Amino acid sequence: MTLFDPLRDFFQRRQAVHLDALASGLQLVTVHSESQRGNFVFPGLDVIAAIEQHGQRVGTIHYGISPLNDRLYISDFKIYPAHQGQGLGLATLWCLSRQYGLPLASMHEVGLSTGFWGKAEQRLARAGVHLQRDIRTGDQPAIEATWAHLVPEPEHERKIRELMASPEWPAIKARMEAEYGPCRQD
Repeated sequence: MTLFDPLRDFFQRRQAVHLDALASGLQLVTVHSESQRGNFVFPGLDVIAAIEQHGQRVGTIHYGISPLNDRLYISDFKIYPAHQGQGLGLATLWCLSRQYGLPLASMHEVGLSTGFWGKAEQRLARAGVHLQRDIRTGDQPAIEATWAHLVPEPEHERKIRELMASPEWPAIKARMEAEYGPCRQD
C-alpha cells in the first residue's frame, strides 16, 4: 500500500456518494435483450434499455456485455434534448457500472458527444470506474478475436473446415472444379 492509497480511496468514496445522489430516481428498464450471431458481442448479451427518471423516459442506451464478462460496450446512447445538461448521461453510466461491476467502453463517439465522453471519463475515474473511449471499427475485429473461441461453430461450417483440412481436399476440389467450374472461394 502506497502513501497515497488512503487519500485516493477517500476521494473515490466521496465521488461515488456524489454519483449515487445524481443517479437517485434513475432506472434502466430493459426493452430488448438477445445474443444474436452477427452482433459485436456475440455470444455475449446485447441489450437495449430505456432510461427512466422517476418513471418518465428520458433516453435510451444500447450496450453489450463481453462474452468474457470483462467489459461493457456502449454502442448507442441518447438522452433526449429536453433532459440534457442535468447529469443524466453520467448517472446512467454510473448505474451501468454499479449494476454490472465491469469497466465501460464507448464504441463510437460522434459529433459533440466527444466532450461528454471526456468529462464522463474523468468523473467516473474519480470514482474508480474505468471508461475506455471510442473503440473504432478497425479495433473491433481484434477485440472480437479475444472471445472468438467462445463462439459456437455451426455443424456444417465445422464439417466444411474439416474437409478442407483433410489430405483428400485437393483431389475433391479438382474434381468439383472440373465438373462445376472454378470455385469462388476455397
